[in-house]
Amino acid sequence: MDDNTNGSGGEDSRQGLYNEFESEIVKAGNTEAYFDETDLIEIFDYASDMDNYIVKMEVLLYGARHYPASEALATRRAWFYSSFGEMEAAADVNNRVSNGGFLNRLLTLRAEGATDTPETRRRLEEMVDASTELGDEDVIQLVDFCAENGMLDWVETNRRRVEAKSTYTPTFIYEYADRAEDISDLPTAQRLFEELTMMEPFTIDFWVRLAGVQLASGDYDDALASAEYALAVDAGCLEAMRLKGRAMYRRGDTKEEVSRVFKAILDLRDANDADASAYAATLIELGRNDEAAALLEQTLAAYPMSQLPIDLLMNIDFTRATPHILRVAEQASFTRETVMAWAKEHISNGRPDIAALIVGLFRDKFVASPDLGFLTELWYINKMYQETVDIVEESFVEFTDLGRPDPGVAFPYLMSLVRTGRAAKALELSRRHLSDIEKILQSPHPIDARGFLTPGTSPSATACLDIGYATLLRSIINALTSSSPMSPDTYDPMS
Repeated sequence: MDDNTNGSGGEDSRQGLYNEFESEIVKAGNTEAYFDETDLIEIFDYASDMDNYIVKMEVLLYGARHYPASEALATRRAWFYSSFGEMEAAADVNNRVSNGGFLNRLLTLRAEGATDTPETRRRLEEMVDASTELGDEDVIQLVDFCAENGMLDWVETNRRRVEAKSTYTPTFIYEYADRAEDISDLPTAQRLFEELTMMEPFTIDFWVRLAGVQLASGDYDDALASAEYALAVDAGCLEAMRLKGRAMYRRGDTKEEVSRVFKAILDLRDANDADASAYAATLIELGRNDEAAALLEQTLAAYPMSQLPIDLLMNIDFTRATPHILRVAEQASFTRETVMAWAKEHISNGRPDIAALIVGLFRDKFVASPDLGFLTELWYINKMYQETVDIVEESFVEFTDLGRPDPGVAFPYLMSLVRTGRAAKALELSRRHLSDIEKILQSPHPIDARGFLTPGTSPSATACLDIGYATLLRSIINALTSSSPMSPDTYDPMS
């Protein structure tokens, strides 16, 4: 659970200890800094809330030097090992704790490989009942154990039992809500975050988490209201502003209003490249492309490896985006697969034209490659006919060197010849290629069981491909030899 901006003094104290330890021990390496055993436990547990493994590790190292007999720290070291899947080491350390408490008993259950069984559920109930109290780390690990084993229904059923022993109930509810959201149980997560906002209405994180769940649930009005509550507590809450802008956008507020919110975000501390990109996207929707492009270029000057601003800049002016694409490609050592994956992202976003330009920057990676068909089909779809012809002729001494069918190369090439006024050449090559395919079809096809081990090599699939390929070639030949001129659109295999 994140720190409470205006929360309890205890929470502020934990954050202060955590910050001091991180500053003095982790960053400065100050060997003179002093923390007692209780401090270390508080810092470790707070670092767990923050998911900071570096601080947790440093706490354990500091504790091993100064408090080697601490059973509380040994318990946390065992849990630390278990978080990396080192269950044998975790069990060894856990077993050395002579006066084990709830965390030790829970870790024993986990080390045994316990799953969702009636016996596991019964043992959890007994462990809770046997405890005098459950601290923050106790309830966090309890909920996490249940979540990992698909037992959040146990948490719901036994909620009152756990809360009766919890030293700080909001921690338990928060962890339960967080895990419910993880499995997309949004109604439960929303109900729990709503409870938290009623229990502690000045804790910003509760309002932010509630707004996020409401946004994911499509409750845009409620999400906006929750974000506004968070901003009433702290007008500079970055995540609340982001949620406000997203909620306004989703519920259909005017583009101008949404744009103003995202612009205001850039004035907040810790605003980043994603925030700049979000504002640029609103400028694009407003038709203010020059402003958006300038902002994106400024952003890339500060974040040169950020993909999102490059993607947006591509949509405005691909030429201006090109130097940034090439720089990222060089520094990240792009492979052909990387280029294809980036292009496919733009295809899925309805911009195959941008995808075609991306692969065009890296055309040399596709010459005579197994993925040539991806490029040629993409270029053909985008009417880049001459480019398609050029790269196929660069890849093969003779087009008929294709040998076996490769529709992604053959048909874009042949139809590109037709569409660039070279129908006679397309006809000649189609006839020669069909002759080769017919010889393949007439040859015996021995069934080799080993073929089933390789995708796409089953006898039936291969026969269907060969026959269909030959049929489409005949259609092109028939159209090109027809006494009446035919539009390429009527016999294009890809139309």
